Amino acid sequence: MENGGNGMFNIRIEVRFRAGHRLLPPYNGKCNNVHGEGYTAIVEFERGFLDENGMVFDFGSIKTKVKNWIDENWDHRYICSKEDGLGDVLEDYNQKVFRLESNPTAENMAKYLYDLIKLSITPLVKRVGIIESFEDSIAYYEEEKIK
Repeated sequence: MENGGNGMFNIRIEVRFRAGHRLLPPYNGKCNNVHGEGYTAIVEFERGFLDENGMVFDFGSIKTKVKNWIDENWDHRYICSKEDGLGDVLEDYNQKVFRLESNPTAENMAKYLYDLIKLSITPLVKRVGIIESFEDSIAYYEEEKIK
């Protein structure tokens, strides 16, 4: 269904989860210590037209897909880099671990989730944000290519 103009429709979903992590050197600060976070992932989708139901997406359907992935992979896990030996120890004790290529910063988590959604859920993802604390958040998005 066309929108009758050049406008875009943007929807946003939020998924809350908890996870532990720590940052390895070269980072040097209090986040070198293992600690937990109460995260919120904010995912935005954008499209210039609506489907046959007059929607960009059904909120419930798209949120379920994103939430299921987060619940199965990040929620109540230790998120760490591949080099974090503590991840090995935790796995030896049957604890759930999720490994990223690099330090589990909010920035790296947002980019990872953005790429995953774009490849396996929908290419209509516009931006992924991660709120890590009451005061701090980041967002990842790809620049628009000028044609």
